[in-house]
Amino acid sequence: MMEDSRPKPYATVFIKILDKGFNLSVPAAQEALYRDGYEVFMHKMKVHEAKGHDPLEAIALTSIDCLVALQKSQDQLGKLIAALEDRVDDLDVLVTEAL
Repeated sequence: MMEDSRPKPYATVFIKILDKGFNLSVPAAQEALYRDGYEVFMHKMKVHEAKGHDPLEAIALTSIDCLVALQKSQDQLGKLIAALEDRVDDLDVLVTEAL
């Protein structure tokens, strides 16, 4: 099977952290995820800064928050997959018995 040789469309997403701005070239299909992620990140940074942390500390704490959230999501996904596999196994047993 040949791989699609058409170029994938990309979009530019601008993010600003501290006093630096970056133009990220991201897959166009994921542009909204990058923009939403940036908004959430900036909101969490402001929450940490409001608690008295300087901007660099706020970035570090927000990054840790994001990593923990990702780990929680991965754990939850693993549990959901295991539950789905159990249900499929149960369904397989029921179908086999019915035949």
